[in-house]
Parts: sequence; structure tokens; C-alpha cells
Amino acid sequence: EEAYSLAMIIYEVLGSKIDDFKVQIFATDVDKRSVDFARNGTYAASALNSVPEPFRKKYFIVNGDQYTVIKPIKSMLIFSVHDVTVDPPFLRLDLLSCRNLLIYFNLELQRQVMPVFHYSLNPKGLLFLGQSESIGMFQEQFRIISRQAKIFEANFLGKKIPPDRRSRSGASHNYVPPEENRSELITKPSNARKTTETLSDIITAQLKKFVLPNAILINEAFDIVFTQGENPILTRPEGLPTNNIYQNIDPSLVIDLRSAMHQLDSGQPLVKTAFQKVMLEDEYYWVRFIVVDIEHYSGMGRLVLIFTQVEDQLDLPVIGEEVTTNDLLLKEQERQLIKTKEQLQTVIEELETSNEEMQSMNEELQSSNEELQSSNEELETTNEELQSTNEELQTAYSELRVAYEDKQSQQDELKLLKDQLERSNAMLIDAESIGRTGSFRWQAESQEMSWSEGLFNLFGYNVERFTPSYEAFLDVLHTDDRKKVEDYFNSFASPNHPSSLQFRVFNHTNRLLWLKMEVIASFSGPKKLNEVMGTIADITEIKIREDELRIEKEKIKHLNDRVQNGIYIYDLRSNNYRFVNAAYSQILGYDITDLQLLKVNSFKDLYHPEDYHKVLSYFNSLKNEEAPKISDISFRLKRKDSAEYVEIIATNSILDIDSQTGEAIS
Repeated sequence: EEAYSLAMIIYEVLGSKIDDFKVQIFATDVDKRSVDFARNGTYAASALNSVPEPFRKKYFIVNGDQYTVIKPIKSMLIFSVHDVTVDPPFLRLDLLSCRNLLIYFNLELQRQVMPVFHYSLNPKGLLFLGQSESIGMFQEQFRIISRQAKIFEANFLGKKIPPDRRSRSGASHNYVPPEENRSELITKPSNARKTTETLSDIITAQLKKFVLPNAILINEAFDIVFTQGENPILTRPEGLPTNNIYQNIDPSLVIDLRSAMHQLDSGQPLVKTAFQKVMLEDEYYWVRFIVVDIEHYSGMGRLVLIFTQVEDQLDLPVIGEEVTTNDLLLKEQERQLIKTKEQLQTVIEELETSNEEMQSMNEELQSSNEELQSSNEELETTNEELQSTNEELQTAYSELRVAYEDKQSQQDELKLLKDQLERSNAMLIDAESIGRTGSFRWQAESQEMSWSEGLFNLFGYNVERFTPSYEAFLDVLHTDDRKKVEDYFNSFASPNHPSSLQFRVFNHTNRLLWLKMEVIASFSGPKKLNEVMGTIADITEIKIREDELRIEKEKIKHLNDRVQNGIYIYDLRSNNYRFVNAAYSQILGYDITDLQLLKVNSFKDLYHPEDYHKVLSYFNSLKNEEAPKISDISFRLKRKDSAEYVEIIATNSILDIDSQTGEAIS
């Protein structure tokens, strides 16, 4: 149904131009019965309830109570049985619609198919997902076009490499024809054409080797996607690696390259920059760029080819034979002045395109500049006027100096505040690292989420490469806890909202962690959630200890319930029992409830009159023991169901001691 809907929408968009385009929609499924049913294109009337009436009349043929898709729509579709997790992907796609499939995949399978989607799409191709699906951690491969509609654009990352795939057993290989048959299919070129192509290849190879050996290919985002030759102007900057061309060349050449790129944008297919004097390997060379525009080549988007011409100072022509050092310096200054004027002209052209008033003002300034140039000789003869102008410049310089000192003072204060903030952040990062905690901030309306560095470390994600989001947070949750966390986020406005929640996640190594989240919510109006701030702590070790303690308690209870001897815990402060096991109750007939409900006199009556004072004296003596000690005592105790006394031999040891008084408690 979705494949037919896309075909109808494309048919509506193209209208009368539909015959000018070749539209192919590959509709696939792992279930052959579903594919066969869809290929038939016949549906019951109830299946078309949500289809607009004009569409039903235009794109369906009525057969009784059945609706069949018309042939022009069917001709746009190719149905096939296909498993996206193991089968080879379709290539060079402009649109890939995979809606409401990833929600049935676990996290591992989602991470397996997303690189396949990117490999299948053309640069700038679109990925269309369902409302509950997202690209997760693959934010470098895809750019968000519409967060609400779940539409993403594939980024061009240079040469495409097929992702690793699990091969299906028994998969067949592509048929390779025999060598003798293949030769018959190839038309042999004529000798003249072959000679021409060979000579052309020789010329191209020699040009690449000796004339312009260094070439750089960049995309429309100014990132380097390919280099050829050992280019001396390419440098790797400090800090995080980047492929941006402006960050990887000598800083003195950046302005020239930016100016050349602007001229390409203005419509020039090829731009040559002026030679620039650059220090390379402790020697000065003359360097310039030859920039060529390659627009939309092979579905890769716009590319720009940059040739780097590096010349030795001695290889450039000298202005004249009898030239003094001052003349050379003057010529160099004139060349720099001309170059500066060209760069200024580029900036002026940019301003002209952005503002019509500035354009007219610039034209007036250009005409005024010509007048000023014509009167330059007159100005040179008026030394007094130049002197007064120089005094004004000195005054302006003094004012500028004062302003600079004020700015420097502000910068010092800003640096002090920055240092204090960095120290505070460092202490916060250390505290989060030691406590295995992190914090987050979530905007309810925009669904934007920001993490602290501690939370990045907790999940194992890179701060520079990973952009946190609500969807990415849900992606790392354990499948059984996802709905619980979603309900927790949706219940912030509820008066019964719990202050904390425990849940499970998978970190970057797929290790299962137990986390505890505590939040504080702020509201912009009655029950209108504005923002949520929270902390998340790793409680994996605590959960492990709780499980171990629970298991130990169950073992002890199991042993107490099955041991043949009676076991009791006697409280020396209240002179009553705190615990008895099943064997004790079986021997004497009393359970713990019977013993704890007895009053002092009734409790006294349980003991044989001749033994009560002995037992009381014995227990009082235990209170003064300084260390735990095992001792025995025999006494007679009345059974619950008769007046018969039972001879008891009790082996006692101190269980609890008051840490302040040193007295035994039980």
C-alpha cells in the first residue's frame, strides 16, 4: 500500500511531465506471500477508507467490491522478495522509504542496516523513516531535513566503501563469461584511435607528473575528499582532525583561496590566484592556486579541483637586469598592493549582491577613488596638509590605544572568569567521573536534550562526534525498560510522579548497566511542562550487591527452615525473643508471634520455677561481655500444648553489641 501511495504522489507531482521521467520504485519484503499479494494490486473497499475520493477515481478500477490499481501506476513499481539484513542492497537510490520497520529491530540490527542505507543512497539522497524511528548514532552519515516528518539527507563522505555484511550460506556469485566469449563482445578500436588515445594518455601523465603534480578535490562543504601527489602546502593542524581545506593549508594562502572560491560562485569556471611568497621547508617559494569548478559529477554533488603550483624564487622572471634592492622592494610592495586591491574588490562585489543601497554607494566610492587617484600628485606637493593629517592620525592612535587598553582589561577579566569556570567544570567532571554520574537538560517543547561530559563518559560516546537527543537516549535503553522510561518522561506533570527511576541501558560496548535517574521539572504554566533537569548515576554495582545479599538471605532462610535444631535470637534489652525458626516452633509449639505477645509475668511462667532466676542471671551476665563468647546453658521450658517441661540445652553466642557502651544487645 505504501509503495502504491508513493507512486500516486509522484504521478501527481509530475503531472503531464510523467512521460519525461523514468520512475522506478522497488517494493520489497521478506515474505513472498505479501509480495505476491501486493503485485496483484487488488484491495477490498475497506482498505481504501483513508484514500481521498479523487485518488480512488483516478488511480483505481472498480471490480465489484474490489479496487485494482491502474496499469500506469503498476508500471512504476518493481516487486521483489528482499531481506535488507543480508541481501545485497539496491544502489544509486534517490529516496529510500523504510517506515515502521526499524521499531521491530533490536539495537544491534539497527546499527547493521543503517550503514547499508547510506551506502545505497546517492549523495543528497533522502531517507524516510517512521514517526517512532530515528538515525540514532549515525548523525555523521545523515543530515536532518525534517525532524518532525523524519526525513534525512545522506551526506557525501568521500569514496563509498561497502559495509561489512553477513553472507547467506549458499549465495551465488555473479556469472563471469569465459575469456574467449568476452573477447568477442569487445569491439577492437582502430589503430589510429588507439594511437591517439595513447599519445593523449602520455601527455596527461607527463602533465600530472611534472607540470601540475599536486591536486586537491573538495566537496561543497569545503572538505577534502581526495588528494594526489605530495603537496607541501597541506598541513595537519593541532587538535581534533578535520578535512576542511581552509584548516589544512598555510594560513597565508587562505584569503587567496577564499577569493578564488567566491569567483567560482560568481560563474567563472576557472580561477588562477596570484603568486604568494610562502615559507616551505625553511625556504621561500612562490605558490598559487588554479581552481576548477566541477559541478554535479557522477552524482557526487558539486566538486572543486584545486591545483597547487609551487615555484622556486629563481624560476620566476626578474623585472630587469639593473634593478636595485629598493626597486625590488618597491615592486614587491606594488604587487602586494595590487593583490590587496583585488581582494578588496572581491569583498565589495559580495556587498553589492547583498544590498542595493550599498551597491550604489560603492559605485560613488569607486568614482571618488578615481578622482582621488588623479589628484594624488597634488596631495604629494601639499606637505602641510599631510602633516596636519598625520597629527590627526596620532590623536586617533592615542584614542585607539586607550580603547585597546580598556579592551585588554576586559579580556583579562574575561580570562579570569573563564579560568574560574574551567576549574569549576574540571571539578564537576572529576566529581561525575568518581561518582559514575552525569546530568542532562531536556526541553519538553523542542525535544532538545543536552548532556554533561559525565553522561557522555557513562554511555561511552565522543563529545565532539555525538549529538545527544531524546531519540538517541531511547535507542540505548534496554528493550524491556523503554516504555517505562517513556511513561516516566510523559508523567512529569502528574502529581504522583516519582522522583527517581531505575532502568537498564547498553553502553557503547553493549555492556548492560543499571542506572538511577532523579529529576526536577519546571513549568511555564499550569501543567505545562517547560524543562526537565536530572542526574543519572551508575548503580550497577549496588544492584549486584543487592542481588548477592538477597541470595545470601534466601540461603540463610533456607538453612534455618531446614535445620533440625531450634534457633532463636533473644533481645537482652526487652527480654523477649526477636526470631525463632521452624524447628524451634516444632519442638516447643510457640511461633514468634506467640512469644512476642506474652507479657512479663506470662513470659516468666514459661520457665520452670527453679530455672527462671538462673536463666535471668545468665542473660544479664551476657550484657557485660566485652567480646562475643560462646557459652552453654540448660533449663526447662514449658510446651505450649501441655504443662510438660522440656529439657533445653542452649548454645548461645553474642550477636549484636552496642558500639558506644560495649554491652551485648542480642
